[in-house]
Amino acid sequence: MRRKNTDKKIITFQQFIDGYKRGEFEVHVVKSKAGDFVLSKLGDKYNKPAHYFWTWLGIIMVVPLPIILWIFWGWKFALVSFVLGLIINNASRKTASQFVCQNMLEDEAFCSYVLLHGGATIEDAKGNQISFEMVKQAELLKMMRDAKSPR
Repeated sequence: MRRKNTDKKIITFQQFIDGYKRGEFEVHVVKSKAGDFVLSKLGDKYNKPAHYFWTWLGIIMVVPLPIILWIFWGWKFALVSFVLGLIINNASRKTASQFVCQNMLEDEAFCSYVLLHGGATIEDAKGNQISFEMVKQAELLKMMRDAKSPR
């Protein structure tokens, strides 16, 4: 297991795009936060309906549908519905992560938003974390604002 360097390298968005296309950078999206970023105001409007559909289909197939199926058709149908619902929920999380990664490559504002809120990390081949100048400035402003506010 390689040890990750904690130093953050600061690059521009265009350098990130070029490096990602050449395979120099890896994007690691936090799966638990990916759905929130897909549904955010900065998220791509074409991915939102698919995310809503598959997420709700998975939820319905895990909770209410198995109960109904068990009552009317038996436990075998309920079990199939439950298992398919779990598979769909897992797949919707994975596709949400892919949507976030795709949108990060297409939109600089969305990319900065995701990085600022801890939804993804960018690393180079050596394990160094990568950040953007815009994100660093926003982090500094946030820290200054938090320091001034009374607790």
